[in-house]
This record gives sequence, C-alpha cells and structure tokens, in this order.
Amino acid sequence: MSTKDNMAAMCCNVEEIENAVLGALLLESGMTARLLPMVRPGMFYHGRNRLVFEAISSAFRKDRPVDILVVTEELKEMGKLEEAGGAYAVTRLLGGVCSSAHFQEHCLILYEYQVRRELARLLSAGLSKCGDMTCDVFDTVMEMQAELGRLLEDSPTETHLRSMEEVVDMTLALVDRRVTEGKDGVTGIPTGVPELDAVTGGWQPGNLILTAARPGVGKTQLDLKMALKAAEEGYKVLFFTLEMMSTEVGERLVLMGTPLDFRRVRRGLMSKVEVGIIHHQGEKIKSLPLYIDDTPYISVDQVCGIAKRMKAKSGLDMVVVDYLQLMGVVNVTGKTREQEVAECTRKLKALARSLECPVIVSSQLNRQVGNSYGRKPELHHLRESGAIEQDADIVVMLYKPETDTDAECRLLVEKNRHGGLIL
Repeated sequence: MSTKDNMAAMCCNVEEIENAVLGALLLESGMTARLLPMVRPGMFYHGRNRLVFEAISSAFRKDRPVDILVVTEELKEMGKLEEAGGAYAVTRLLGGVCSSAHFQEHCLILYEYQVRRELARLLSAGLSKCGDMTCDVFDTVMEMQAELGRLLEDSPTETHLRSMEEVVDMTLALVDRRVTEGKDGVTGIPTGVPELDAVTGGWQPGNLILTAARPGVGKTQLDLKMALKAAEEGYKVLFFTLEMMSTEVGERLVLMGTPLDFRRVRRGLMSKVEVGIIHHQGEKIKSLPLYIDDTPYISVDQVCGIAKRMKAKSGLDMVVVDYLQLMGVVNVTGKTREQEVAECTRKLKALARSLECPVIVSSQLNRQVGNSYGRKPELHHLRESGAIEQDADIVVMLYKPETDTDAECRLLVEKNRHGGLIL
C-alpha cells in the first residue's frame, strides 16, 4: 500500500475517536474546564468535527453550559450548523459515549494521528524544496526542525496548571532539598567562582544565564571554567562551541589545570617534561561527563533538539552555548536580527525550564562599550536585542578595569532575578 493510501486509511479510522472525544465533552459538561485543555483544533482531521469543537470552545469562553442545545446554537451563530452536519450530527455524537473514562487516551491517539499528518506534510514540502535550487537547503532544514519542535511541544497531556496545594508542597520539598543537599551555601551547580556561588547559590535549575563581554576579554574561557567545574563535581554538561573546533576546546580545558603558557603550547615550544604534564592532565579530565558539540552552522532549534534528546537518553544537568550571536534561526522574510536574537533567547529560556537545568549562553557586548578596557559595561550594552536582558535570569559581565590589557578580568553581576548583585 502506498503512503497516500496509508494516510487515507488512517484518516478514516480516526473519525470514531474524534466522535468519542467530542461526545465526552458534551456529556461531561461539569468537567469541561479539566478536559478542554487536552484538545487542540488541529487534532481533528474531519472539518465538521473541528467546527463542533470550535463551538464547544466558544461556549466555554462565554461561560455558557456545554451541552447539545448550547453547542447547536453556537454553530447557528457562527453560521456553520449545516457545514457541521446539522443538529442531528451534533446529537449523534453522544450515541457511542457513556463516560469520559478514556478521554486522555483518546486525545493521545488523536495527537499521534495529527503528528503523523503534519510529518507527512513537512516531509512532502521539504522534498519539494530539496529539488528547488533557489531554496537554501540549510534554511529548509531549520524551518522543518522549528515546525516539528512546535508540534512536539504542544502535547495535549502537558499542563502547567497547579493548585495552591501542589505549589506549596513542591515549594516545601524544594526548601528541604536545599537544606539536606546544599554544601557550604551552594544549592545548585557550583559556578567555579566562590563570589558567584555566594550570590547565586550555584546555577539553579530552569535559569538562563548570560555571560557577556567584548571580543577577546575571556567569555569563552569563563564558560569553559564553569563547564569544567560542574563536570568535576559529577554533573553532566553539554557544551556547544560555535566558533572553535572540539580540539581547540579540549586544548583549553587541558591547559586550565597546568601552569603552562598557552602561546608556547600553541607554537609547540615545550620540553618533554611539559608535554608529560599536558598528557597527565589530559588523562585526569578525559573521563569527566563533559560533552562537546562543535557543529559550525547550528540553529537554536538544533541546540534544543540535541539537548532534549540527550536529557531523555542519558540525563543532562547543564547546557553551555558559546555564543548567542552565532546561532541561526529559521529565515523568515522581514525578521530583523534583533528579532532573531530575541527568538533565540526565548527558546533557550524555554529549554532551561523544560529540562529543569541551567542554560548558560555567552553574548557579545555592542560597540558602545568601546575598545577601552576601563569602561564598565551595563545591561544596555548587550548586543542586538533588549530581549536578552529581559529573558535572562542572571547576567554576568566581564571587563578589565585598568587600561593594562594584562590586568585580571572582573566579573559584574548586572542582573540577578533571584538575588543581589556583585562584584
């Protein structure tokens, strides 16, 4: 049987389940508030059933009772009663339903059918674009990933509505864990900088952390230091490097634990003893749970997809992205670079919350900071988007307070949604 025939057969089989879902909504009018959030209009393949669902939703929004008479009246007001099959078709929906006992299971089946339909549509559109040499193939890939991501994130069984009792119980459990599992005031993942730990309590689950600096000041080195510290403490870390190869990242990580000069190592000007030191340090860190992704042309949707797969497959405690301005987004006509960066930060914040782990992303500062090392950066110096400042829970900036380029960097916590500022 061809793919087209399979899809046709699938769509015929789904009508009975659509009728059962709509029948349960009409039957259990007292449970509409609980049942309705599990259903999406796109889950209905048959147009007349989709119209009935829209009428049910409309009645619920107007605080009207959801029953056959009210829904029929809603369809009349919409001018869609005949298109939905008439009053008899609405009444017939109750024929094969006696309760909402299997409502969630039926919704999941409809959702699976919806995913299959959307997947077939996306693959067909993607195949067409593959043969069109005027289409950028990488934009096509990113667009498909973004659409699939949105579809998968719209699961009908996922709900964030919680009663006050649930919220309080979860809060008290969190407080208890901080007391029992915290170490020297650090209740999250250690940052590697004691002063930062004192202010943040370590990197906390669900937080988006921005490290920002002008080029060459050391934001990548800081990100690596924090990733290495977390891995040394046993946390599983995923590090995305968009401007360096994995071997370059590895070289920096190895040298962090040695007194050797990076420039001499880069030039190969080392004694046998120094080479031995590097090998020894490499052996020490090679078993750490730190994973490097050096894909050079990567979108924020790919980053989210890779992180979610790793979380599901083997667990994940922290994500680091170096750096924000190099990430791509789906190319939509008319979208400014500021809007693209805003989309990246919004999705990274959502990733942190969905994975329940900290996400650290470095960002460039704009040219207003200037080339002077003495000028203190501020939040409005974040490059290309005010959304960076808005979405981030913590913003850590690096700067050199002296004109001497060899002076040590200072860290400024310019934003801390859950605490104070330093340094």
